[in-house]
Amino acid sequence: MTICASLVFYSFNVIYFASVGTAKTMHLNRYQNGNESSSKNLKTSIISSLSSWSNLDHDLLLPILMKLGPVDFLAFNGVCKSWRSLAFANLNKFMGSRRPMSVSFSTSTNNECYLEDFEGRKFKTILPHSTGSTCVGQTCGYLIFFRSITCEFWLVNPLSKCELHFPNIPRSYKVNTNPSIFRAILVFSPSRSQWVLVISQKFTKTVLYSVSGNQATWRVLALPFPILDIHSFNGKMYTISSHCHLYEVRLNAMPGLTLLGMKNFPERGLLRPEFVNSGKTLYVVSCIARDVYEAYEMDFEQMECVRIEKPTVENAFFVGDWKSSAAVNPDTWAKRQMRNERLGLKDSDQSKIKGRCLIANMWYFPHECFNANLL
Repeated sequence: MTICASLVFYSFNVIYFASVGTAKTMHLNRYQNGNESSSKNLKTSIISSLSSWSNLDHDLLLPILMKLGPVDFLAFNGVCKSWRSLAFANLNKFMGSRRPMSVSFSTSTNNECYLEDFEGRKFKTILPHSTGSTCVGQTCGYLIFFRSITCEFWLVNPLSKCELHFPNIPRSYKVNTNPSIFRAILVFSPSRSQWVLVISQKFTKTVLYSVSGNQATWRVLALPFPILDIHSFNGKMYTISSHCHLYEVRLNAMPGLTLLGMKNFPERGLLRPEFVNSGKTLYVVSCIARDVYEAYEMDFEQMECVRIEKPTVENAFFVGDWKSSAAVNPDTWAKRQMRNERLGLKDSDQSKIKGRCLIANMWYFPHECFNANLL
């Protein structure tokens, strides 16, 4: 970072806290000095200062922006219109360069959520509609909360605080709040211009889906066999049957399943299989021993399933119990020197993909925070 950039970064911290504390500071000055004119002068000075900050060159601000954390990024976004436009223009680039974070919840109150990065920094956020609810998973950057009393779902983005509400689910459908059983994905339907929540449960024969809003209703897709997982990838939806067959799921005017003739798909021996998405590639990951997984790449062009024999150079697999798994390329992270040292990744490890597989109860992926699964 250049000296000039360092000075701007230091000043950014000053102006950020000044903007937050402006009202209180002005209040104290008005009563301490007893001089209304000095209060007006102070206000004019602050407004003038903010105006000068908004005129800073974006080429100078961009490298500073890219060094912030996700929470600081949102604070940067709220300083002024000029900074907001810069943040919005680089949203995908920024979020794509942030490392996954682990998620935990307060034991004393259930509306506090903590995101912790690999440097041990923990960020607290308040989730208003999580009170009286159980977190059952996450999708597209939203935490999924189920309120058993009313049988409704609230989806909350812990970074942007955006919320989506889905109608009461029929009480005849028993929701298992065990995160290892419950499955849900959020997709956006361009034809309806609405969000659609698709839910299922492992070893059951039912898929439910509904658009957001109080006036919506749940629709049911009855299946001829139990399924193990469901996932959205490249505008299509896929599921794995209990017999380890791969199917495409259709939720259009004629909902149903289509069996995919994927060559070399392991029809036997898959234990606890689940889909893992890197954004470019869809994988099926199966647990074969404690913290040891095997992975298969789905090649839809050749309609072939390719087993990954060695740890991949491109992706690290983050596996969570709460339907919070993804394959992430560490080279996209802002601090590349942390790639192996902080994760303990071993490129020479030949035991399945153990060397590049990270386990947590729940992962949060900033790069998915503002992305939508298109259906």
